[in-house]
Amino acid sequence: MKNQIIISLFIAVITISATKAQDVHFSQFFEAPQSVNPAMTGYFVGDHRFIVNFKDQWRTVGSPYQTYAFSYDMGLNKTSSETGYLAVGALLYADKAGDLNLSTMQAMLNIGYHLKISDNQSFGAAISGGFGQKSIDMTNAQWDNQYDINTGGHNPNLSSGETDPFNTFTYPDLGFGLLYTIKGAETSMTSNDGFRANIGAGVHHINSPKMKFYSASDTSKLSPRISAHGQAYFGISNTNLAIGPGFFYYNQGKMQEIYVGANFRYMLKERSRYTGFINDAYFTLGGFYRAADAAIAFAQIELNDFALGVSYDFNVSKLRVATTGRGGLELSLRYIIAPITQKSFY
Repeated sequence: MKNQIIISLFIAVITISATKAQDVHFSQFFEAPQSVNPAMTGYFVGDHRFIVNFKDQWRTVGSPYQTYAFSYDMGLNKTSSETGYLAVGALLYADKAGDLNLSTMQAMLNIGYHLKISDNQSFGAAISGGFGQKSIDMTNAQWDNQYDINTGGHNPNLSSGETDPFNTFTYPDLGFGLLYTIKGAETSMTSNDGFRANIGAGVHHINSPKMKFYSASDTSKLSPRISAHGQAYFGISNTNLAIGPGFFYYNQGKMQEIYVGANFRYMLKERSRYTGFINDAYFTLGGFYRAADAAIAFAQIELNDFALGVSYDFNVSKLRVATTGRGGLELSLRYIIAPITQKSFY
């Protein structure tokens, strides 16, 4: 029979998984599009898009939880097609949590198509496939058999009495997504009265992959994750300002998360629409609320084809007693290769 420390370990793992709805996620969900919805693959103005994400959280309650992600996507025949285009992308992420380094790694390939319904509307769909891997490093584990009655504490030189190791396991993963977009044209080059919006949904882990760290334990399954999201940008007429409200919801098993908020984007300098010699520049400030969990502050600077974003989660849940309100820092870096004359649905 496994002892109390192993039970504590699993309680910790389950608690963290439940609190975070089991899957890796980013507060800057709008800068992690392929992880939100496979149909977001290829949804951008440009030929190629590269995004790097990093999140560091829960340092105040023990070893930090760190998540890294890299994604790349592109649209094929994006500028020449009048009816739509094929989109392909790849997503890699790695997550390490807690003293025992509960690790998750995933690699996914997304393939989709964006169909032009009219001059200002499009519909996208995509499928995703890949694999994930989970592991635990038991090097720092402490067992009740290692309690030293003479010192009243843990003695790593005592035998743990544990002979059955925790296994690293790999699993296949499948998903799909849908996306609808609409845009409205500006009445003039300087009016800033246009808008664009999207709404979509994705299903991840539709094959309910099997999870099993310990050979003698029952096999559990990773529940499908259903996500829904929407975002819009409205130019405030005859100003350099645009407002971008948005929401993100996902449900996985008995867990769910809801984000609501808005970004305010200010144009510092407009790119020349004719020569391309003048780079555009934008500055964005915003905030989102993750229901019953965190208030999120966000800032971003965009210079030509680069964008650097930073956000911070201020914990407002019952855990704030231990965290003193501190949650996690998150960074995003985006680079888009985008010809100045490219046609766009957006």
